[in-house]
Amino acid sequence: MNRLAGKKALVTGANRGIGRAVVLQLADEGCEVGIHYQNITEEAEELAELVRSRNGSAHIFKADIADLKQVKKLAEEAWEKMSGVDFLVNNAGVSYKKLFLDTTEQDVDLFMSTNFRGTFFLTQAIARSMVEHRVEGAIYTITSVNGIRPGIGQSAYGASKSALETLMKGVALELAPHNIKVNTIAAGAIETDMTKQAREDPAAFREINEGIAMGRFGLAGEVAAVLVNLLVSGSYLTGESITVDGGLLLMRGYGKPKPYNDTTGQDTGQK
Repeated sequence: MNRLAGKKALVTGANRGIGRAVVLQLADEGCEVGIHYQNITEEAEELAELVRSRNGSAHIFKADIADLKQVKKLAEEAWEKMSGVDFLVNNAGVSYKKLFLDTTEQDVDLFMSTNFRGTFFLTQAIARSMVEHRVEGAIYTITSVNGIRPGIGQSAYGASKSALETLMKGVALELAPHNIKVNTIAAGAIETDMTKQAREDPAAFREINEGIAMGRFGLAGEVAAVLVNLLVSGSYLTGESITVDGGLLLMRGYGKPKPYNDTTGQDTGQK
C-alpha cells in the first residue's frame, strides 16, 4: 500500500515471531527495513529475500543485544547503511520460566542484559542520531503482559519487561520536544517459538486459553498490525503502553501457585 514509502525501520529480533511479522508488514507498506538477528543467518537472509521478492528493500544486521560493543556497532551500521532510521522497533529478547526460588544470578543477568540493558543502549544510540539529524521518528518496544502482572515462574522475566515499560515512558517524555514518539506494546500469549512448548502440552494449552477472554493465543501478525497501523497513522500517541493480549489481563490469568519443594522446583518453560 506504500503508506510508509520513503521511511526506514530497524527491527530487532526480526528473523522470527513478532519481529518477522513486523518486518513483512512494514515492507508491504513501502518501508525500507533493517532486519536484526543474533544467530540464525539463514532465517534472516530468507526474510530479506522474501521482502525483496515483494519489491521491498531489506538489509540484515547480526548482533548480540547483550553485548554493548555489538549494540553500538549495530546502531552505527544500520544508520550508515540505511542512511538514517525513522522507526526503531525493539523486539529482541529472551523469555523462559523459572520459579523464583530457583532463579540464579545467571538468569537475572541474562534477562537484564538482553531484555533491558541492550535495548536501553540501542534505543539511546538510535535516538541520539535521530536528534542530531532532526529525524521526527518513532520508537516502539515489545514488552509483555508479564511486565504488568507476572505469572508463576515469570518474576525475573517480568521484572525485565516492567523495567522497559518504565524506561520508555521516561524516554517518551525526554524525546517529545524532538517530536520523537515512544510507546510500548505489551504482548500476551502469542503463537511464537517462545510459547511452542506450552501450546504442545494439551493441559497447559487448555488452561492458558481458558485464562484469555478471547479463548485463544494471538498471532504474531495481530501484534504487528497494531504497531504498523500506529506508525502509518502518524499518531499523536506517546508515552503509552498498548496491551495486545486478547483480554488476558481482564481475566484471573492462568496457573495456581503451589508450595515449593525440590521435586516441583524446576524450570517450567523454555528458553
